[in-house]
Amino acid sequence: MTRVALLSSLLLVVASCGPGIVALTERPQLHYEEQVHLVARVSRAETVGNVVLLELASADERRILARVAVEDAPSVGEWVEVRGVFVAELRVGDRTVYDAISVERVKKHRAPWFPYLL
Repeated sequence: MTRVALLSSLLLVVASCGPGIVALTERPQLHYEEQVHLVARVSRAETVGNVVLLELASADERRILARVAVEDAPSVGEWVEVRGVFVAELRVGDRTVYDAISVERVKKHRAPWFPYLL
């Protein structure tokens, strides 16, 4: 009985993992309008009006753009946990950014212990 419970909980954890930066950048059309949850490092930030355009990098340096409000914006070099919606295009100031994350929630996160394990 405990084996079944352990196996089903492990399966639930694996199934709940959403797409990562690699999946989002390789085949973005498969993930438009999906809720995403990422842990990444802020490698660059650009303030445009009342939003900040972040470049997020995974442990293996895969990158994706994300738009966040100025008051919630982390500083460059911090590891963050990001929740939001992956969209085909975003407006940042007077520019259009394609294949980016519209961030709903961002909070600080610790750096991964073994970044190159997977």
